Amino acid sequence: MRTSVRSLVFSPHPIRTLSFAVPLALLFVAAGRDADGGWAAPITAGVLWWTFAEYAFHRWLYHLRPRWRPARSLFDAIHLQHHRQIADRRLWNAGPLLAIPIAVILAGPVLAVTRDPAVTSRVLLGTVVAYFVYEWAHYAAHAREWRSGPLAYLQGFHLHHHHGNARECFGVTNPLWDLLFGTAAPRSRWVRR
Repeated sequence: MRTSVRSLVFSPHPIRTLSFAVPLALLFVAAGRDADGGWAAPITAGVLWWTFAEYAFHRWLYHLRPRWRPARSLFDAIHLQHHRQIADRRLWNAGPLLAIPIAVILAGPVLAVTRDPAVTSRVLLGTVVAYFVYEWAHYAAHAREWRSGPLAYLQGFHLHHHHGNARECFGVTNPLWDLLFGTAAPRSRWVRR
């Protein structure tokens, strides 16, 4: 992948995520002003929606191995290259060419449920905030070794996915959906590095 395209698909640091997360968040704040009701419930729904999307994309899309070679090359470039080159910081975070289409994909089901663009914007605000936390958590899991606390737990969970079993532990910010779908590995089996 050419360097200029790679910088749009991937980012070496989550701080660069702010370049598209902040404008998206501001857009959703502006578009959500006219909705009836409060902001807390839709934003919370958006955070929960992101945690499911994080799990679903990682489990059912990013590890997809299509038989058609061009599609397989695309999935390899998007995620499996990160598995093969885990120390390459340039592959740790998504750039706008990955993140913005994901935001569009996530908007469709929310709009179908709410039938209200302003409420959808509030939900998507929560999704963008959770996505930004995801980018930082993924970076933190790879950037240094955490010895205790929530980041140590998430790091062990995520690194088991890389070094232990790529069919387990798909969540990066939380194990909720892995627990619900039976893909969480017990801590006793985690392989860290």
